[in-house]
Amino acid sequence: MDFYPYHPLKLRLWVSAGLLVALALTAWALGGAADTNAGREVLRGGMSLGLAAGFAMMLYRLRPREDWGVRLTTRSILVSRARTGTIEVPWETVREVRRLGDRRDTLALWLGERERVLVPAHLFARRADFEALVQRIEERLPPPRYDA
Repeated sequence: MDFYPYHPLKLRLWVSAGLLVALALTAWALGGAADTNAGREVLRGGMSLGLAAGFAMMLYRLRPREDWGVRLTTRSILVSRARTGTIEVPWETVREVRRLGDRRDTLALWLGERERVLVPAHLFARRADFEALVQRIEERLPPPRYDA
């Protein structure tokens, strides 16, 4: 049983920077509202505070925690999701494994014609962790069947 934990440090740093900018915009807008008593400034402050709350929620969901990642067992692949919990994908249901994107940085597990589970590389601490996961999954799955 192999476990590949999610630890999106770079993504969390970018989200933290967005949170700081949104809080600065909120302070600026509410400071302007205190000076001018304009309704527009209060609206700007509320909107930027909502943006900051969105960044804070995203930062909370991307925090490292126990059992958050991809676990390979003898019977299935367990893929953690930030919003929906864990998805269990039995090995028998995986029809094909492909890497998507220009930089091939997303692993797609195709379960049917239109159903797939995506595992992006930006959720891992290092690119080497993602590559090790891809290699381990490709070792396990049988070669694809091509029909003429």
